Amino acid sequence: MTRLATVCMALTLSAFAQAGEPRANDEKDLAYTLYASAMRAAVAHRGVTVCRQLLVGIAERDWIRGEVIDVQGEAIAVRIEDSGRFPHILKGIPIVPGAVLWNAPTAWTPCV
Repeated sequence: MTRLATVCMALTLSAFAQAGEPRANDEKDLAYTLYASAMRAAVAHRGVTVCRQLLVGIAERDWIRGEVIDVQGEAIAVRIEDSGRFPHILKGIPIVPGAVLWNAPTAWTPCV
């Protein structure tokens, strides 16, 4: 009888321990939330120079650069300073020097 009670107790404790472990989706959501918070803290300030990598075709990559000119809620406004080596259009806006793009901070990275 005590052996059966011991096995039942071990299974119960194991179930409680597993119930408290995060699932894969929870870890993914937590990682994205941490990334989004870090990027917002890094780039969501007026005057910060930010960069963004854009894909050209299937293999070429190009960088554009701009300055954060406004922050409203969960979006930043970036005035383009360097439009890269290739012509780009984002959200229907041609990427040329002086153009202003509104995006989430996670779309940009601080320039070094």
